[in-house]
Amino acid sequence: ADDSSRSSIMPGAHIHQNTLGDGLVPLINKLQDIFTQAGVDNVGGDLELPQIAVVGSQSSGKSSVLEALVGRDFLPRGPDICTRRPLVLQLVHTPYQHASHHNQAPMEWGEFLHRPGEIFTEFEAIREEIECETNRGTGTNKGVSDKQIRLKICSPHVLTMTLVDLPGITRVPVGDQPADIEKRIRDMILSYIKRESCLILAVSPANTDLANSDALTLSRLVDPDGKRTIGVVTKLDIMDRGTDAVAYLRGEVVPLRLGYIGVVNRCQQDIAQRRSIREARASEAEFFRHHPAYAEVIDKCGTEALGWTVSRILADHIADLLPALSDKITTRRSEAQRELKSLGEGRPEDPGRQSAMVLEKLHGYAAGFTKSVVGKSDDLSTSSLEGGARIHFVLQDIFVKGLESLDPTRAMSEEDIRTAIQNAAGTKAVLLLPDDSFEVLVKQAIRKMSDPCVKCARIVHDELGRIARTLINQQDLQRYPRLAQSVEDATRDFLVEGLVPAESMINSLVECQLAHINTSHPDFVGGSQALRMAQQELKRRRGASASAGTGADDDGMMSGDENDFGEDVLADVTQRNALQRKRDAKNKAKTALGRKLSGGSSVDASIDKVKDKENDVKALYSHENGVVSLKEPPGRIQASEPETDEELLQVLVTRILLGSYFAISRGVLADTVPKAVMHFLVNSVQRGLQQHLIQSLYHPNLVPSLLTEHPETEAKRLAARNKYKALSAAAAAIGAMPADLAAAGVGVGGRR
Repeated sequence: ADDSSRSSIMPGAHIHQNTLGDGLVPLINKLQDIFTQAGVDNVGGDLELPQIAVVGSQSSGKSSVLEALVGRDFLPRGPDICTRRPLVLQLVHTPYQHASHHNQAPMEWGEFLHRPGEIFTEFEAIREEIECETNRGTGTNKGVSDKQIRLKICSPHVLTMTLVDLPGITRVPVGDQPADIEKRIRDMILSYIKRESCLILAVSPANTDLANSDALTLSRLVDPDGKRTIGVVTKLDIMDRGTDAVAYLRGEVVPLRLGYIGVVNRCQQDIAQRRSIREARASEAEFFRHHPAYAEVIDKCGTEALGWTVSRILADHIADLLPALSDKITTRRSEAQRELKSLGEGRPEDPGRQSAMVLEKLHGYAAGFTKSVVGKSDDLSTSSLEGGARIHFVLQDIFVKGLESLDPTRAMSEEDIRTAIQNAAGTKAVLLLPDDSFEVLVKQAIRKMSDPCVKCARIVHDELGRIARTLINQQDLQRYPRLAQSVEDATRDFLVEGLVPAESMINSLVECQLAHINTSHPDFVGGSQALRMAQQELKRRRGASASAGTGADDDGMMSGDENDFGEDVLADVTQRNALQRKRDAKNKAKTALGRKLSGGSSVDASIDKVKDKENDVKALYSHENGVVSLKEPPGRIQASEPETDEELLQVLVTRILLGSYFAISRGVLADTVPKAVMHFLVNSVQRGLQQHLIQSLYHPNLVPSLLTEHPETEAKRLAARNKYKALSAAAAAIGAMPADLAAAGVGVGGRR
């Protein structure tokens, strides 16, 4: 009796024709299971697997439609919201012979993904498990969650398809539901149906205005042209007398490209009286057979028509999306493989392999350091200097050029030099060539180069530390925090060991310059030549003074002589002084001219100068009653301006000698300091960094702790490994698809 009733209810159930959906839909189901079990959520969400989302308002008949497609009661029911978590329902057609080839094999069964390997043959138990799993995720007081429940039902009475039963749209919160429950459910529904890969099964009751259907309103937001929306009109049997839903089914009210299917569900009384699905489907067929209005749209009526339509459309939809999906899976699999490779294999369990890994990391780091310094890095930058190029910039553009810009006489006035000359002479009178003052001043000037020389070594040391930090990131040592920190500390110690002798050598180089003032150096200007140059300069000054006394402008007169003087060895030192004297002469000439215009004369200026000198002298002693009274000298005494030619020659000679010898010492230090820095700091990296790292870090009891990874890295590797395995399994499943279809007797292009 049961077999005959099934035959009358589901024509073709015994003789199931193989369709494209029999191969494609299980493939998508398998991909969904692969990604869900791997915990990768469609590998980032961009692999949108084709599926059908069932959308409708609360009490629109969604649950009845799903149960009618399955042919069994298995969904929770009640007066309030029942579907509180998305239910992914995978229907798989199993032929009779497959289900009964083994005496103990069940004909129909269900299996939950969260309880793998456990077969449910009682559909009442499936309903209870759905309720229990829902409560585990949302509580027992009507809470809602977007976490999926996945259920596979295998039966000879179903057509292969995948449906997602979403919570019904509700407006009034009950129980533990939040005040914005309507918005949350709408957002959850939209998160599914907004994907182009998702078909929408929009369920609307026939006894309401279809234009105001919640399901169609939501579907129009994401599918305004109705290209992937299938309309399901329920409750045709309770429409007002004399009305029908033919206009709905024809698409005359709200057009949909995929059309509408009308169904008659069990009423609440049928459910209370435990009327079976088979009886309900027989009653549905009887309703359409005896209702004349539906005769012309009979192919759009009934649960069986809905099943075949949905299965066919889903199969076609999958076939359209499968090539792009296959390409995406292949691409993402390659990306996951690269990501997994970049994360490495993690710490090996074998101590020998651990030691080998540490040695490999240390060797790679030391080799990378050397490459970076000598400019052989595998990834050279084109946007900025890095590595050894920065060190060369420090040595040449910062240190050498900075040293060359240093002029010991720049801040020295003639009074300063004369003061130094007198101080160096002590109690003795100053001779024409002040040797002692020259040596004192030149040593002071050389000492001023000590700080920049030492600073050069420290800057290079810091640049090497910068290279170390960059390499630790590039070598991916950050995956092992202890190893990275230990390598950085050991490198820092090694560089400090090089900085100490470098600074000592630099200080010695400066001390060597101070130890002996070699006035016999071939490049030194010498006393006699310095005297001749000073005499020429003195003549120029006297000539300028005479010109100023006549009120003439000396610009043209001085320019030629200054150029001649600038061509000398010390032109860069003396030219600035000549220019300053030129400006002073101008000011004096203008002052003299002003006095003439005001009625004064140059004689007045001389008288004023004599008076000033007499006042200074009176400040040191005085005459009282024909007796000289001496006074205490002031706390700070500075030599006066040179008054005689001899005094001015002493100043000029000292300035020339100082500039000449300082240039020689500066050149020596500009050449030898970079060499010392390169020898003790930079080149030592190539000579001994790797050996230092091995001696410091390669200890059997230290190796395991060095390879301890950051928990974040371990989590990333696990996620990447799961992703790669899932994508590999997905690629293998797609690759085996043509063989599966051939075994089922369906061609890849064999759509119904």
